[in-house]
Amino acid sequence: MQTNVTSKRIRWWQSIRWQLALGSMLVTLLATIFIALAALLAITYYYGVDQHQLLDSLATDKAQSIGANYTQAGSLAMAASNTLPRGLVQNFQGEQYLLVVINRLGQTVYPHYATRAYESKAFVIALDDPTLKQGDFVPVSNGVKTALKGTVVNGEIGSGGPGVVARPFVAQPIFASLQSGTHVVGALVIISRSAASNTIPPFIATVGKSVLIVSAIIAILAALAAILFARTITRPLAKLTKAVHVLASGNYNAQVTTNTRGEMGELADTFNNMAAKLAADVDELRQQELWRRELIMNITHDLASPLTAITGLGEALIDGVNQSREDYEATGRVIVRETLRLRRLVKDLHMMAKVEAGAIEPVLRPVRLAALVDEVLAVQVAEFERKNVEPLNMLSYSLPPANADPDMLSRVFSNLCDNALRHTPSGGTVTIEAMQRGTMLMVSVADSGEGIPPDALSRVFDRFYRADSARQASTGGSGLGLAIVKAIIEAHGGSIWAENIPDGGARFVFTLPVAVTDTSSITSQITMPMRPTQ
Repeated sequence: MQTNVTSKRIRWWQSIRWQLALGSMLVTLLATIFIALAALLAITYYYGVDQHQLLDSLATDKAQSIGANYTQAGSLAMAASNTLPRGLVQNFQGEQYLLVVINRLGQTVYPHYATRAYESKAFVIALDDPTLKQGDFVPVSNGVKTALKGTVVNGEIGSGGPGVVARPFVAQPIFASLQSGTHVVGALVIISRSAASNTIPPFIATVGKSVLIVSAIIAILAALAAILFARTITRPLAKLTKAVHVLASGNYNAQVTTNTRGEMGELADTFNNMAAKLAADVDELRQQELWRRELIMNITHDLASPLTAITGLGEALIDGVNQSREDYEATGRVIVRETLRLRRLVKDLHMMAKVEAGAIEPVLRPVRLAALVDEVLAVQVAEFERKNVEPLNMLSYSLPPANADPDMLSRVFSNLCDNALRHTPSGGTVTIEAMQRGTMLMVSVADSGEGIPPDALSRVFDRFYRADSARQASTGGSGLGLAIVKAIIEAHGGSIWAENIPDGGARFVFTLPVAVTDTSSITSQITMPMRPTQ
């Protein structure tokens, strides 16, 4: 059976491989970005703390130096000039700072400008940042006022944001020792210049770039690792999908070849086992279909022959063709014989239906085989006489009874004798014998016919199988008798097999359990030695 399968085209972004790769890369990138942001925030925070500490240390040192010089020089501007080097920019521990000294009147004395009109401009120049607004100087002005009252003020100029760091400043009061005591003579304002133009300092910028580069590298490596990892899943899945398409097209021999271990390897092995089992089942179904067709033909033939004979003989009786009593008796015997054939066929079909349904349930009890065989042969004696074949019941009445269902066992002997009778020529014999082996009885039914073809020995118990493919009337059967025999014997816990006899003929041997309660009473008793097999 062929099935048309339409495979849906999968776009690349719908592939598990790329979904895993992109998903892993996205998750890794987001995680790396969060880590980078956390690292930058931590670096920025501790950088600011460090800047404030440096400013405090530098401001305290310079304010004390200016205060000491003021005591000697008597002028704040001169003291600042003597203490601070020329220029606005001061270097301290690798950082650059802008220093401004303001006196008690709020005038800038370092760097020195002639008039107060230049104070605002001096701050702008000192801060060296054109982006600052007028309002950004409010914290500095307030800090200066507080420092002139003797309190140290720490603060920041500008507002921080993405790519921008607020610039820290400190307003440190300058104390000088005068005759009347220690007084505040001015204020020292120090502002960080490391972040020129109010941007991220070089250190933080360098660290940020490094983190971003590392994040990109990690994301790329994660994507590559995800792609390679996804291949371990998608390649077996692709092979499995291909095999499923082959299976769906009607080729049940599809197999998946993969070296993958773990769940995917187990899935591939399970699929292979399923495909093999499915192939076996399909073959069995096909064979069953062939057998069904053969059964229909066989049953049609078996039904047609006796029905045709009965119909013809009945019409002859109606037409008055038979005039003598002998003719009537002969016609009646033929009608009875053909009717029995129909009855046997119906019984075979009924029994086969029970076998198919698994409804064979033998009612076990002790059965004397010798007496049972006598009853079976008594029913078939007319057939044996008609074919001039002698039945030989070689079973001893001292043979231990078998544990069996007598009705089913009668069916076994009847089918085996009928089969032997069909294949035994005129003047031949059908021999039934048995022996005891331990707790089992071994029974055989042998004929003196032509034997079984060697290639048919393994199939004689198949349902609907016939070694006689020509279906001659003299040997034709339904093909169910031996299959029914096998089912009955196996339901009793025994086994059956067929073999050829060297001297000619075929023999069917089966075993049955001995019906005993005391195993110590079982003796090895042989009714008659069986002839050797091939």
